[in-house]
Amino acid sequence: MDYQSIAKKILERVGGKENVVSLIHCMTRLRFTLKDESVVDDELVKKTKGVMGVMKKAGQYQIIIGNDVANVYNELQKLGNFSNQKVTQPQKKENRNILSMLMDTISGIMTPVIPALIGAAMMKVLLTVLPMLGVLDTSGQTYQILNVIGDGAFFFMPVLIAISASQKFGTNMYYAASLALIILHPNFISFMDTAHNANETVKFLGFLPVTYASYSYSVIPIILSVWALRYVERLVDKITPVVTKNFLKPMLVMLIAAPIAIIVLGPLGAIFGNVLSDIVYFIHDKLGFIAIGLVAGIYPFVVVAGMHHAFTPIKLGMLATIGYENFICIGELCSNMAQGAAALAVSIRSKNKDFKQIAGSSAFSALLAGITEPALYGVTLRLKKPMLGACIGAVAGGLFGGFFQMKCFGIATPATITIVQYVEEGRPESLLIAALTILLTVVVAFIATMFIGFEDVVDEDEDIEEITVEENNAPVALDKEITIDSPLNGKAIELSKVNDSTFSNEILGKGVAIIPEEGVVYAPFDGKIDVFFQTGHAIGLVNNEGTEVLIHVGIDTVNLNGEFFHPQKQSGDEIKKGEVLLKFDIDKIKEAGYDIVTPVIISNTADYADVTVVSQDNVSKLQPILFIR
Repeated sequence: MDYQSIAKKILERVGGKENVVSLIHCMTRLRFTLKDESVVDDELVKKTKGVMGVMKKAGQYQIIIGNDVANVYNELQKLGNFSNQKVTQPQKKENRNILSMLMDTISGIMTPVIPALIGAAMMKVLLTVLPMLGVLDTSGQTYQILNVIGDGAFFFMPVLIAISASQKFGTNMYYAASLALIILHPNFISFMDTAHNANETVKFLGFLPVTYASYSYSVIPIILSVWALRYVERLVDKITPVVTKNFLKPMLVMLIAAPIAIIVLGPLGAIFGNVLSDIVYFIHDKLGFIAIGLVAGIYPFVVVAGMHHAFTPIKLGMLATIGYENFICIGELCSNMAQGAAALAVSIRSKNKDFKQIAGSSAFSALLAGITEPALYGVTLRLKKPMLGACIGAVAGGLFGGFFQMKCFGIATPATITIVQYVEEGRPESLLIAALTILLTVVVAFIATMFIGFEDVVDEDEDIEEITVEENNAPVALDKEITIDSPLNGKAIELSKVNDSTFSNEILGKGVAIIPEEGVVYAPFDGKIDVFFQTGHAIGLVNNEGTEVLIHVGIDTVNLNGEFFHPQKQSGDEIKKGEVLLKFDIDKIKEAGYDIVTPVIISNTADYADVTVVSQDNVSKLQPILFIR
């Protein structure tokens, strides 16, 4: 690869060296701080050979290169001597209004909880469908047990939210869960209901009024309470003597945090949630089915803004109170189907062989499973005009579904395979309405995209020698399976759940992510350290079979400049399985505002036929987590 040529093109396309304030790099990205980002043509940068993608985050213009980033960085230094300039670290917090920050926080907290809620929601759907088919008696004990299974996650949702919020805010998980359990305690609910029905006001300490609110199925009250818990913990930690911390600190934390939650933040959160829901459904009440079409049309841009999970509390509130949701969920379904249809049109019309395959697979995942990120980010947004076609199709479907009063009885990902959640008891035609809504959306979006057209993807010219090399290194299935063990103790999750598109979209390769429970990285195999980044946050390893593994501790932790990271090895060292490679302070990294999720990536994924995740649950060090074939 001609690193010098790549560096020249990148520098030219970011506005020249006079537009560069500073330049650093991490394991995979060039991180520019630019004087004026508006002069940069993102699409032109993305087309540069060797560039995998572009991100704008925390005040930096980040260009994703991959394993060759250091070589490109060195060539850029020769062109601009940026190493002589002072590197200014970006601000960790962006200037945003309170509503935007709150919605972003809600979205981030809701994401990990969604799988549990989907499982419960689909159980609710089964309880609607099975009695309609005559398979299940609604008066039987089996129905009652299944109903509890389907309702448990929703009724005690504040507990799930508290656990997720504790990770988001960096506070003690068990304190947080305890707050949720307090507001859901049967005795608390009982005497609050009794006082409310008698028009009496409950008072704490005889003079502090406790406002009545229902916390089952709620989201915002517990989020606010756990947010406050973070500061209560810090305060108590400062004022309690060391010798009393093991018993006095827990008591004071709960003695302060619980009344704050019950008296102030709980009721405040309930009021805010009700107001937000009232605003959303006021629009629906005024505009009727037209509102559903509008939501369907703008929903892709809500996803791009990362705000789509912020609607989850509103949907859950409707499901909890009236048993169904007939606004946002319908718009989501139409939006997902339209993205898939637009990507399918691009796949058929594109002349670029590689891009046809990308668009085709993206269409399949969106239409069948409702996974739209590949279609949205890789196709419609990239080409722009197909996004218009998708919006037109989504609006058409939303108007149709809204006009025929389509309802959703679950929160599973809106897709073809989850159409059963739109079946209404006592209304058999509801299945036909849902099917026709999907069909109309797909047809209109497909035709609109084909009619509007788009500028096809044109790759930069590659020299013959490099093309030959790539062809000769096509993925080949191995005679034996290679096992990669976990380098950490913690909980394994899918890469798609990592809050960074470089990892979640597998730009750097396939793998798994681990939420560490211990600040130690162990050698997962015998081999060598290819590169140990100077800030200590990332390690590139290679085993004796030539498998390249990237271990990246945390997201954007390069900005810590090595603080809280303590490397035990260095680049070039030979390693033995089980040796300690790195120690890091989990709590301090969290307090600094960084996500500690740690992607474990097979950097040379393209060399293999398949990379399979073994476990997506609690894992121990040196336990198998990836199989490579």
